[in-house]
Amino acid sequence: MRNSDRHSSLPATRRNGAPQSCEPCRRSKQRCDHERPICRRCAGKRLGDQCYYHPAPMTRRTPDQANQQPLSSNRLTSQPSSNASSPGSLGGGRLFVPQEPPSTLPGYLGSTSFSAVLTEHRNEIQFEPEGHPDPCPVLTVEPNRVQTGAEVLLFLYNLKDRQKLLDRFYLRTWNAIVPEVLLRAAAMSIDRIFEGFHTNDLIAQFQNLATQIFQNTSRPMTIHQSMTIQEYCDTFCGPNLRWEVIGNLFSIFGQQLVITPDNDPDFSQGSQDPRAKDRLLEQVVVASTICLNFCDQASSANELLAYLQYNDVMLQTQQYGDSSYQAWRRLGDLIATVYAAGLHTDGEDHDCPFFLRQWRRGCFISAFYMDKLQASFVGRPPLMNYRYCNITPPLDLSDDVLVLGGEALNTAISELDENGWNTHGGRYRMTPSRLRFQLSIYREQTLELALGTHQPQELVQKIQDIKQKIRSVWDSTPDQICYDRRKNDDFHDGYLTIVYMYLNYLYTCFLLQRTLMKNTNTGQESVCDISRQILSIVISITSTRTPMVDLDRHYSWIALTYGLPCASVLLLELLHQSHGPGPHNVKLPRSELIRNLSVFISLLSWVSRPGHGNYHTCKEAEKKLSQILDQLLDPQPVHAEMVDDVTSGLSSFLDWSNYNAWDFNTEYFPATDGFAP
Repeated sequence: MRNSDRHSSLPATRRNGAPQSCEPCRRSKQRCDHERPICRRCAGKRLGDQCYYHPAPMTRRTPDQANQQPLSSNRLTSQPSSNASSPGSLGGGRLFVPQEPPSTLPGYLGSTSFSAVLTEHRNEIQFEPEGHPDPCPVLTVEPNRVQTGAEVLLFLYNLKDRQKLLDRFYLRTWNAIVPEVLLRAAAMSIDRIFEGFHTNDLIAQFQNLATQIFQNTSRPMTIHQSMTIQEYCDTFCGPNLRWEVIGNLFSIFGQQLVITPDNDPDFSQGSQDPRAKDRLLEQVVVASTICLNFCDQASSANELLAYLQYNDVMLQTQQYGDSSYQAWRRLGDLIATVYAAGLHTDGEDHDCPFFLRQWRRGCFISAFYMDKLQASFVGRPPLMNYRYCNITPPLDLSDDVLVLGGEALNTAISELDENGWNTHGGRYRMTPSRLRFQLSIYREQTLELALGTHQPQELVQKIQDIKQKIRSVWDSTPDQICYDRRKNDDFHDGYLTIVYMYLNYLYTCFLLQRTLMKNTNTGQESVCDISRQILSIVISITSTRTPMVDLDRHYSWIALTYGLPCASVLLLELLHQSHGPGPHNVKLPRSELIRNLSVFISLLSWVSRPGHGNYHTCKEAEKKLSQILDQLLDPQPVHAEMVDDVTSGLSSFLDWSNYNAWDFNTEYFPATDGFAP
């Protein structure tokens, strides 16, 4: 029996062996069916927010505890403030009350910093600058923070499927940002801690553990060049457990629940409530957010915090939509951590073990890549500039080889080609990161031309240079991760990752051509050719459905990011040609396009469901595109000025670089849509 299976059943029975009842049923002396996380009686009475299983309901509480709220995992359903940079938003007070003011470590300091001169000439002087005061004074954690932390730990304790969620996530995910070995070590460590708990005083034990985790999180992690993977894991596991690690576990659970079908027997467990899984997802997301808030006043930035913030942005886009301000703001927090932790430069990694240096490079690239995707989606300047980053892509090695080290690592490195790619067709966690980094640099250069100011006479040459360079990068990429060079395009593990990268490459070419067309009124045929290719790929991958996973949230992102701009370009061109005399400069296969556009518009109707972050955006896009397609299929006689009004309005709505120009004042967009209450 696995550790998680053994200890997960502890809270389910009382001391006399009888099944444990939830608190509402116990207090009203009603028969409870013991269903978790919500019993059927409470679900039927709509008491789901009050239904929880107290670990020790008859425990006498001290006067101080009596003034606190009950220790309930279901309090997690109350959405905390979404601003992760507001530590007072949870618990109503500061995170720490130090006995003496702590000196927060400044993090990475560059060549223009206040200490740069002395640091650069440390070998030429006879003294060292005064060190910082003790950065780790004894800290007293406020009781309300301890209580909230204890509730998060209780929720984790009662989450009996946590090992199954972790297994499924890493089974299906090829390019997770967090190395699997780290979260496996953390999960085992937490299991051992929970197994040592006595069931008769769980409340006090959770509070003591929460206090210890707060203390650990307030201290910087210490690393050295010769440390092993076990020594590295020991810095955040066991007695050194940190909120960053617990938050990462919750965020991974949430990402797995997002793609878990509602009727999955492992999580529905026979429950008649169709929202059982969604409620669990809501609780997991809130728990992750609470952990992120707990990390806000940590004394140093580190890669674990960056991992958590990256995963949090992923959850925010899935909960609130890819254009949501919540996701954009959290992305800014991630970029701040990347810079403060020095992840954007290799220059400060001389005291870092080799495996961690590679992982930090991968962490930076994931944040860098996400920054470019979000900037493209909302048409805003990127938050991170590649000109200030000095990063070498990680080597194309497996995590197993990296942590093994020694002769095995040296042999694997010697077998890489001159560009750092593996030569035997392997697909490792680092493999897509290498290509993403290069594609992201050219995406940023493309955004400089599309969103920035420039001289028209230089534009054509700059676009041609970027197109040539990005094509060279794609041609030099190994076949096993190039969608257009794969012989077998069937759905398989890693399939979506490969498609994403190819769409990313094509979409950069699309943006370049659109920029050229808008500024020089040339290249319309190339724009339409790329649009047809992208739209065809989007339709083909979103038509692949499997009952084992629910990929609708991912498909909606693909449809809006890549499909909608390209479908818009093609619709506009067809509209212009239908109202203008021929011959036309761009020759389009009209019947083929109308078939594909019809399929795409139909796709927008089901690809995102109510409650999904992109639902309203998809519905609005479906409505607008349907109106234009109807006009193409059943044209009505209109005056020329009316045609101009239609195309002008459509151009505004379909502005490829400005989603904020869309008309959100319709029945599909209530005033508070997409934002937390």
